[in-house]
Amino acid sequence: MKSEAFGSYIRMLRTGNHLTQQALAKKLHVTDKAVSKWERGLSVPDVFLFPRLAEALGVTVADLLQECTVDRAPSRLARFYESTSDIRTPLHIILGCANLMEKHIDEPSLLNRYLESIRVSGKYLLSVLDQPRDLRDPAEDVLPPAGRTSACNFSGKRFLVVEDMAVNREIAGEILRETGAEVDFAENGRVCLGKVLAAPAGTYDLILMDLRMPVMDGLEATRRLRQAGCALPVVAMTANVHERDRRAALEAGMNAFTEKPFRIERLFSAIRRCLEQQPG
Repeated sequence: MKSEAFGSYIRMLRTGNHLTQQALAKKLHVTDKAVSKWERGLSVPDVFLFPRLAEALGVTVADLLQECTVDRAPSRLARFYESTSDIRTPLHIILGCANLMEKHIDEPSLLNRYLESIRVSGKYLLSVLDQPRDLRDPAEDVLPPAGRTSACNFSGKRFLVVEDMAVNREIAGEILRETGAEVDFAENGRVCLGKVLAAPAGTYDLILMDLRMPVMDGLEATRRLRQAGCALPVVAMTANVHERDRRAALEAGMNAFTEKPFRIERLFSAIRRCLEQQPG
């Protein structure tokens, strides 16, 4: 998408609705800085925010998606295909929701929620993929078939999943609980810090940490944990899979790095390695 034009569109709608940047940020549960970046064309909202953004601005999700596809700049497309992070998040949502729907087939309210997430993510993908791409790799070993995770046993372990997107927390929790592990959640790095530092020693065995989150990101949260003397293993979870992201995660004090959408065997392998390296 041409982020400058999309930013102008958001700014026009915001002022037309007599909203300050702070008021819009509060409605979306993001920072003022994030809204400012959108309107200056420095970044664009994540797709999961589109339903709330559309409601706050008095338009439809379709309006936002259509605006995303207007007047695309070739240089933007080149950058898009250089980094697959723009499509990894919606793919993670679609595949994860499909897996969860199988497990909650008799719960209509949950099914409707997962369907809406799939619908929004699918529309977003259609709006940005303007030429065929071979995606047969972001599908292999992403989600576990029935009984797939039973071969991996993390019984007796307690993991903390730090992720700002509720549907991603649900997907990760479902996968990990099938291994026998207990799972706790934090929606950003600040909440993670509070939980870990307030908990008695031995409460958690490992942290799965998203890199990009509002309030406090995963890198800063990990740095502060290490400064506080916390030696818990931290596995980075991210849709950004460039080498620079891996380096940043390791420099912050993380122990391993795994990508989203989850490749189950790689995720479990990273967890196993970290647990085996722990003393005792």
